[in-house]
Amino acid sequence: MEANWSAYIWWYGKRYYSFIGDGEAAYGTTAGAPLKRGYAFSQYAKYVRPGYQRVALTKSSKASPLEVTAYQGGGKITLVILNRSASAVDNAVIQAPQNVTRAEHYLTSQNANAASQPTSVNGGQVSVNVGARSISTVVLTL
Repeated sequence: MEANWSAYIWWYGKRYYSFIGDGEAAYGTTAGAPLKRGYAFSQYAKYVRPGYQRVALTKSSKASPLEVTAYQGGGKITLVILNRSASAVDNAVIQAPQNVTRAEHYLTSQNANAASQPTSVNGGQVSVNVGARSISTVVLTL
């Protein structure tokens, strides 16, 4: 996420090891049901839309162990936050532009699948809880 690389990802869309289950009984997938990889991939695919540009951000040393990337387009700023740690990060504060009118937070973890999470906006600050071993997307509407 933070290495400034870009990549082309080619996977079978519907396979027991991909994004959508194929019903393969030996692997316990349900045909047509999203798999955990699919939910994790959706954190980018659903909220970082074509035409968005990656933007620079400054991460506080307090933000460790989080990895964060940001994208802007369509009147929104989208942050994708990866927490590889076994510990949650509660009340992570995002310094955002003063003109943020709304914030949405979606989390994929062992227990959640792109689930909407509570967040608050106070002036130029957005506060979120980032679960352990999770990937989150925060969408800021300007």
